Amino acid sequence: MIYDITRPLFRGTAVFPGDTPVSLIETLSLARGDSCNVGALTMSLHAGTHIDAPRHYAIDAPGIDATPLDGLIGLARVVDAPVTGPITLPLAQAWPLEGVTRLLIHTPASDTPHDVFDPDFAWFTPEAADYLGRRGVRLLGTDAPSVDEATSADLPAHKAFLRHNIILMENLCLRGVPAGDYHLIALPLKIVDGDAAPARAILIG
Repeated sequence: MIYDITRPLFRGTAVFPGDTPVSLIETLSLARGDSCNVGALTMSLHAGTHIDAPRHYAIDAPGIDATPLDGLIGLARVVDAPVTGPITLPLAQAWPLEGVTRLLIHTPASDTPHDVFDPDFAWFTPEAADYLGRRGVRLLGTDAPSVDEATSADLPAHKAFLRHNIILMENLCLRGVPAGDYHLIALPLKIVDGDAAPARAILIG
C-alpha cells in the first residue's frame, strides 16, 4: 500500500504567518485561445511538505541541492506522539528506536486542515533532538510546521539536529498512517543554494 504523506499546494495552503503565500497564476490558457495551458508558481520554500537545508538556520551552510539523497530513501519508522507543545527527552526515550535511521513523528498536527496554520503544534526540546542524534537518527520528519516552537527566534531544536547532521522534513500529513515501518521516498526539488525545497513524500508498506 502507498501512503501519500504530502500536503497539497494550492492557493490558500497554510504558511507561517508573514511568510510568502502560495500563488498559482495561469499565464497561458487554452480557454483563452493559447496553444497550451501554462502556470506560474510563487511560494515560500517552506510551504507545504518540505525538506529543510542547513542553510535555513546556519550561515554559509549547504543548500538543499547538497542534501544526500540516500537519507531520504529507505526504511523509516512512524511513531505516534499524541501531544502538542514540547516533545521532551522522556517522550523521545519511550520510542522504539533500535536500528532506526529515519524517524517520522505522527502528532495531532496531521488533522489540521491544509489551509489552517495552528501554532499549537508539537515541537522538540534540544535535549530530545540531541538524544535522537545520539541514537543514530539521520532523518527526522514531522507533521508539524516546524521542529521548533512557533514563536522561537533562535531555533534551538533546528540547531541541535544540525549538530548531528540530521535532515529535517516538515509539514507531513500522516493522517491514517498506522505506526510502524515503511519504505520512504521523499525527494526535494534541486534548488541551488536553496534554504529548503518542496518535496513529494510517500510511504510504501
